[in-house]
Amino acid sequence: ALNSIGDLSQGSGLRRQTNVIKQQMQRLAFEVSTGIAADVTKKLGGNFSQLADVEHKLAILDSQRVGAEQGRVESSVMQTALERIQTETQGLSSTAISIGSATGAPSYVSFANEAEHTLGALISSLNTSIGGRSLFSGDEVNSRAIAPIDEFMTAIRSAAAGSASAADLNAAMDTFFDTPGGDFETLIYNGGVGARASLPLGEGETVTLDLRADDPTFRQVLKETAVAALLDDPGVTLTSADRVELARQVGEQLLAGQDRLTDIRADLGFAEGRIDRAATRISAEMSGLSMVRTELLGVDQYEAATELEAVQIQLETIYTITSRMSRLNLVNFLS
Repeated sequence: ALNSIGDLSQGSGLRRQTNVIKQQMQRLAFEVSTGIAADVTKKLGGNFSQLADVEHKLAILDSQRVGAEQGRVESSVMQTALERIQTETQGLSSTAISIGSATGAPSYVSFANEAEHTLGALISSLNTSIGGRSLFSGDEVNSRAIAPIDEFMTAIRSAAAGSASAADLNAAMDTFFDTPGGDFETLIYNGGVGARASLPLGEGETVTLDLRADDPTFRQVLKETAVAALLDDPGVTLTSADRVELARQVGEQLLAGQDRLTDIRADLGFAEGRIDRAATRISAEMSGLSMVRTELLGVDQYEAATELEAVQIQLETIYTITSRMSRLNLVNFLS
């Protein structure tokens, strides 16, 4: 007696086998391309505790990496802004000291114009922002630190109006910039009085990039530049000698302030160094944990590739058999 399998049963069996082999191909292709086991439960034997611990530590380190990267970018941009402030004030101080000192030296009128342009550059630097976050506004990161140059000039001109001597103008600017709760704090500085949020660097270490535009050093720089910008203002009735003398004083004050700006930049540079060291440590720890994760989930990619090739041959064989069976009919069978 002959026992045979019907055509319908054969076709159904081949389809099931084809689906099984396709699933194996997908699994092996994933493992060959990633080096990670497709069936994690089988690979770990159902024990996920060590993997969960590694994944948890990686998530924490990733958040610290983001904080360190943010700190690295922000501190670099702040350093660039401070460099511009120092360069601008150095140039203005050189011009100020040369006024009236020799034939052909710049006049106080041209010096005042230069000072106004410098003031605009200082304001632009202190209003530096990244991603909509103002870097010199303290805890009010969504606010521009310093009012625009037009509003700034309007405010100081109003405060200086009627000054008839160098002493009058200096006193007016001292009151404007240095009085607690005065015009500078209410009209010019728009940032917060609190510190910016600290950035976590891991292992209990944090860094705070808390440089505000209302810092006394920045106020002094803005004040001296404002005095220079007012030297040719019609509302200030000074003698030419007073204007030249004020220009000289401004130059000396700006030159003296360079040391304070250098100290601020040095402190920021120290913070940059801490951020870089933390970023290196975090990267090394993440690399180590990633290696542990790979050891837990990894497969032999060469072995997986060999298996994949064998499965591909099986699938091709099934396709060949199916193709030949589809061409069978009674005439071909009897011929």
